Amino acid sequence: MGLPKISFNILNGGLNYSTGVVQKIPALIATGVTVAEKVTIGQSYQIFSLKDAEALGITEAENPFAYKHIKAFYGVAGSGVELWLMLISDATTLTQVTDKTQEYASKLIADAKGKVRVLGLVKKSTGAEEFENGLDADVTTAVINLQALADECAEKYMPFRSIVSGNAFSGTVADLKDYKETGFNRVHLLISNNDGSKEASIGLELGRLASIPAQRSVARVKDGAIETLKAYFTNGQPVETLANAMEAIHAKGYTFLRSFAGRSGYYFSDDQTLTKETDDFKTLANGFVMDEAVLIGYDTLIEELSDEVPLTETGNIHPALIKSWQNNIEENITALMINEGKLSGVKCEIDANQNIVSTGVMNVIIKLLPVGYAKEIEVQIGFTTTLE
Repeated sequence: MGLPKISFNILNGGLNYSTGVVQKIPALIATGVTVAEKVTIGQSYQIFSLKDAEALGITEAENPFAYKHIKAFYGVAGSGVELWLMLISDATTLTQVTDKTQEYASKLIADAKGKVRVLGLVKKSTGAEEFENGLDADVTTAVINLQALADECAEKYMPFRSIVSGNAFSGTVADLKDYKETGFNRVHLLISNNDGSKEASIGLELGRLASIPAQRSVARVKDGAIETLKAYFTNGQPVETLANAMEAIHAKGYTFLRSFAGRSGYYFSDDQTLTKETDDFKTLANGFVMDEAVLIGYDTLIEELSDEVPLTETGNIHPALIKSWQNNIEENITALMINEGKLSGVKCEIDANQNIVSTGVMNVIIKLLPVGYAKEIEVQIGFTTTLE
């Protein structure tokens, strides 16, 4: 028998799609330069405000690209919000950054002691990109690496989701890879910005994610417009130029900025991840909720690890212990998640007939009932001769 431990097998498919307080700590990796005696590329930093970034030499003059994204982050999230940060050189690719064998993203996650729940990545466009799938080719391999890194971290109870800049969109929708045929459910790809550059507004979206609870979508209209004036794709063209193609872009798994008739400003189109429609974790929100529930369950059950398990005369697990474990899990998740509106319900099940004497393994099932989302509203409206 191996080292005593707790293993969580996350069940995918339970939603039956037809086709301790856990904080959502953000982190950002962005292109920048070393500033003597202040900030060094490849090193991890913890900041709480734009002033903290400026004190590190991340200013509009010294590090304009990273400064833009950090300023956008705190413009939405507000001062006082914790942000983990790493600058990378303009010669460093996102493929390198996300490679779990190299000390970039993996180092930042480790230096933050596994607290990071959402990681934003944005590389300054060089203007000489090689293209693949309608974007900078670097994006395609970075997505693959990110999923592998995030999966590995989740196994160590350091789960995170990621948002990546889809640099240098070709402008041709047919070129875009159909990510709804893949399984990168820990990765979200943004191909839009508010300044016409070739990079997505990762700082802006990261700020919104840091300011909303786990179950909330960044596309929630009630939270207000994320940008008031203009929105572009990362080909530098206004989003309106592809208004007729937005459904097709969305159907391939990409996120962008959009507007609504009768409403001023621009909103994120969705919080979808790069995976199939049948995946329970096809949205960032569902992923964040599951990550939080797993960590609460882990924190609850770690107290029971290697403890004695009393049995009845028939060799079954004693009902009193089962009830105790069930209550502890359900009460903690209820207090920290259901009462906060992050979940609709929870049920813990433990089979008393498990052969724990021979195996030493206690199997626990935790069923989570999520909140729903009004992503499409269909209305029938017409005249009538009576209201009775």
